[in-house]
Amino acid sequence: MSASDPPGRIRRIAVALDASPHSLQGLALAAGIAAALNAELEGVFVEDTELLRLARLPFLRELRIATLCESALDAERLERELRAAARGVRERLERTASELGVVSSFRVWRGDLEAEILGAGLDAELFALGRIGRFAPLRRRPRPTAPRTTFGGLVVGVLYTGSEGSKRVLSIALELGIRHAASLVVILQPATHADAATLRNRALEQLGPVREQTRLVSLEASDAAGLAATLRNLGMDLLVLDETNPLLTRASLWTSLETLGCPVAIGR
Repeated sequence: MSASDPPGRIRRIAVALDASPHSLQGLALAAGIAAALNAELEGVFVEDTELLRLARLPFLRELRIATLCESALDAERLERELRAAARGVRERLERTASELGVVSSFRVWRGDLEAEILGAGLDAELFALGRIGRFAPLRRRPRPTAPRTTFGGLVVGVLYTGSEGSKRVLSIALELGIRHAASLVVILQPATHADAATLRNRALEQLGPVREQTRLVSLEASDAAGLAATLRNLGMDLLVLDETNPLLTRASLWTSLETLGCPVAIGR
């Protein structure tokens, strides 16, 4: 960080990618955030080691939908297809970044998708993650076929617990909303029912002059299912939360990605 950078400035945004359409939608959103915050965009193409391990099991078969032909899984062919997919995603990343005037980088990461992705050697301050790998086909509600790279008309939600991390991600969301006409929803997560009023007052204080234009909602349930219902009711396009949120424990994170219906951006 240079001496001229303000404290807490987002310098780099990483986004997890694969070849699925849902992943490319996440890329568009991450690129839009990078452009809005004048940050660098890093694309991380994910090769799931569990998928590659399964492809080498001799008893597994694949059924090709187009021909209805069954055959043994070919691990070498899968490797070639992943390399080709990575090239295509990299080209899409570079094209999107160029259109928005964003500095970009790209790398391939191979590991245990569920256990390691949040700690995949990333030094980005914000990490965008949507349905990739085995979660890609599970989207609950229809999305635009052409991903948008601007925030006008989007609904951005923030999970707010009153922690320093949640205050920081609220500041990020505020900048997106103020500068790019996104609608902002603050989802309050009080530790107890008695804490709800105090947490609401803290959020209102941080919102300042935009408090009248911001919707505040209390999350009755702290689990992924309760959050998913809240997001569906609000029509959320992007959820922002900090890395210390309890929903980002291993089991909860992947349950959340199955049910949330929108990408998440994680403040690190």
